[in-house]
Amino acid sequence: MKISLIFLTLPLLFLITLLSSCNRSDFSNSIKSQSLIKQNNSQNSINLNQTCTNKKVGYQVNYPQDWQTNSGNVMNDCQVFDPTYAKVPEQTESISKAIYLRVEENAPFDLISQENVGEQHLSKQTLTIDSYQAVAVESKSTGRAMLPKGQRNYSYIVDLGDRTLIATTYDVPDNNYAKNKQILDSMLKTIEFNNNELK
Repeated sequence: MKISLIFLTLPLLFLITLLSSCNRSDFSNSIKSQSLIKQNNSQNSINLNQTCTNKKVGYQVNYPQDWQTNSGNVMNDCQVFDPTYAKVPEQTESISKAIYLRVEENAPFDLISQENVGEQHLSKQTLTIDSYQAVAVESKSTGRAMLPKGQRNYSYIVDLGDRTLIATTYDVPDNNYAKNKQILDSMLKTIEFNNNELK
């Protein structure tokens, strides 16, 4: 009788031990997952506590606390943003800075937001920016225009009536393209247009 009880007890103890170790493992994995989520959320948080204004175009936008923006010597104020140096040299078409905002005069939104011979759209999202229709587009250069073949860029294109605002970041060496896309997303959520200037 004692022997049979021992044979019954041993499997039960083994099963209880196995289940408890699994629960501890699941709990540990759950804690690790939650910790990673919190860590990723912390890394993705972007503090936009600086503000600049472009009176010529008529907009105000927030940008990261440790970034710089250009003065109005070569381009209008508040058009170039970079974490290290935002001064724009004269007579340059460089795309080395992190984020650029520009306005195309008398350029139809529908035309600018379409795919063309110079670029292939990788993604396109329709949205509204401060009550204006807009699209967010990621593109890859075909090499048939100014940019080298395969060059990626991520842009917001905003319809301002007879003008079109284009906010862009380029995938170039020494730039954190993935991070700059996130920052551009956050910045365009803060942009406000002055309707009086846009008329």
